Amino acid sequence: MSGFTGKCLCGAVSYRSHEDPVVAINCHCEDCRRSTGAVFGTNVMVPEAGFELSGEVKSYLHTADSGNAMTKYFCPECGSLVYGTGTGRPNIISVRAGSIDDVEKIAPSINVFLDSKVPTAPMNEELTSWPRMPQPAPSKD
Repeated sequence: MSGFTGKCLCGAVSYRSHEDPVVAINCHCEDCRRSTGAVFGTNVMVPEAGFELSGEVKSYLHTADSGNAMTKYFCPECGSLVYGTGTGRPNIISVRAGSIDDVEKIAPSINVFLDSKVPTAPMNEELTSWPRMPQPAPSKD
């Protein structure tokens, strides 16, 4: 069965992705560190069209160092960061891996923002790694 489910810590916010992840990324940028409270954030990317949310979320909008507008969505009850969106990757939802029920769907293949990595943070050296966030390939339309 494709897709997966997830929820916040208290269960007030839940979701279903009707599609499997497009990619999962370990992000070492300062924004991910601060918003997750961890030494890096793992983000699972899925198409927005197949993402179904239950419950009310609050949001926080900020500008990334790339200039992209980033919106983080979290549970107003327990504060769990659940997912995010960004203008640099339209139509993609970035689900926070810690909220996913089906943990076998969490399979990072890339490390990004290694130029701001916490020096003592563990890292899977076998993954493709980038000093910053690689830009999406241009559309072939």
